[in-house]
Amino acid sequence: MLPSSIEVYSKAAAPVEEAQLRTGGWGCRNARRGNIYIMVTLILILLHILLLPLYVYLTWHHKYWSKRGLITAKPLTLLGTYPGLLTRKSNLVVEVQNIYNKYKGKHRAVGVFVTRQPQILVLDPKLAHEILVGNFRCFKDSLTSSYMQHAKWDKYARRNPFWASGDTWRRLRSEAQAGLSANRLKRGYSIWEQSGRKLTKYMTEKLNNNILETRDLCFRYTADVMCDFIWGIDAGTLTRHTGEPNKVQQMASKWTNYAFYMISIFMASIIAPFTRLLLRLRFYPKDTDEFFSNLTKESINLRLKTGEEPQRVDYLSHLLKLRDEKNASHDDLVGHALTVMLDGYDTTGTALLHALYYLSEFPSAQQKLRMELRQNTEPEKSLDYDKLSQLPYLEQVVYESLRLSSLIPQYTKICTESTFIQLSENRRVEVEEGMTVMIPNYQFHHDAKYFPEPEAFRPERFNNGEHIKMIQQGILLPFSDGPRICMGMRLALLTLKSALFHIVSNYQIVRSKQKIVTDGDSGFGVVLQGDINLEYRRFVR
Repeated sequence: MLPSSIEVYSKAAAPVEEAQLRTGGWGCRNARRGNIYIMVTLILILLHILLLPLYVYLTWHHKYWSKRGLITAKPLTLLGTYPGLLTRKSNLVVEVQNIYNKYKGKHRAVGVFVTRQPQILVLDPKLAHEILVGNFRCFKDSLTSSYMQHAKWDKYARRNPFWASGDTWRRLRSEAQAGLSANRLKRGYSIWEQSGRKLTKYMTEKLNNNILETRDLCFRYTADVMCDFIWGIDAGTLTRHTGEPNKVQQMASKWTNYAFYMISIFMASIIAPFTRLLLRLRFYPKDTDEFFSNLTKESINLRLKTGEEPQRVDYLSHLLKLRDEKNASHDDLVGHALTVMLDGYDTTGTALLHALYYLSEFPSAQQKLRMELRQNTEPEKSLDYDKLSQLPYLEQVVYESLRLSSLIPQYTKICTESTFIQLSENRRVEVEEGMTVMIPNYQFHHDAKYFPEPEAFRPERFNNGEHIKMIQQGILLPFSDGPRICMGMRLALLTLKSALFHIVSNYQIVRSKQKIVTDGDSGFGVVLQGDINLEYRRFVR
């Protein structure tokens, strides 16, 4: 019997329906995937639309130098030539070194970008000298000067020539530097002699198996000298051993560490400078402002009460003179006091730390220095100011240490008046007002072209006043140069030399077995990190 048409249809249609059901399931999945792809595409398009303005903002100036005929170091990322400023993953010295190595000897300068801002990186020491000295008129201000417009609440930083610009800088420097003249330091030299004697006595009392943590030792010494010179007080860092942190040293360290840290923050925030005002950024912490304000007030009252003013020559006597003759306010006096503290405490203490470390690493140089010191020591085991200042090998040791450590690794100047930089005999580039120019003195100091075996500690390279010639050539710049040369240079040199005289004359400095980190990262400089334990073996005479 033949099947009915209905039966034939149902049997024929069954496989088709099953197939349609199966393929229908995949179709739904494909539809869902299609929707996801559309959503992802829309999100990516939206992100591109949102990020495009940021991309344009960050790269807007990247052809700035090529349009002006200056060779450009191609920005590494959207963050510019030195991305480590923002990412904090690499040191600025290392990033500048990479550019310097690539272009030095071929060009006098190269165009770079600090985040999105065009900048000129100097590669020729002679050009550095032109900017710092010869053409200072067009490069009066430093990069730190520009930060004051966004640090409105920093009343004491605003009174420091280091942060000041224009006529304000000139006035503040004139007022502050008068208290640091060679004549005043010579008349106040007994302060350094007394601190030196306290230093060696402290070392004798604190030596444990001849080992001393040298960073703390150096900052104790510079705190003692600065407090005696600036405020006429005994800070107690070398005399009162209570086991508790010394308050003056604690506040001084907090103050300087915060200031240098904030410099790196201000450098990084160049991408969005309005954030400085928004976050109310400042260079000096409020509690240290209050502490040093009270310290200055109490020191002045004590000086006037005891009547020592006519006899004692120190920076406090200079501050009182400013108050009486120029009607300087209390805040002005505190600002000047902290100006000297900035030069004389942290940077000088760190310089002394490096000098002692290098002498421990190079015993022949240490012995040569010791012989010079002893040959010139007077019967009462002292050196007068003039003799200390003129010892040739001591001078060479100090400058070689400053060269190697390069504590301020670069100077960044602001063009204050439109000018030109001569790139070659037939080419020059215009430097517009407001443009920044970086002088990489760390790179000059470590260039084998100027200093054979640059990582070796060889004070002899500065025989016969060679360091003076190199300063005049723009090659050696531990204190910068020109009208804005470090105001505290004489103070720092006196403090360093006095400490080295007292330590090296009485102790043999030996490198300890503990590993010392020599390539640490401080953000924009390379310095010794952590505890620096050195061995001090006292000579019996």
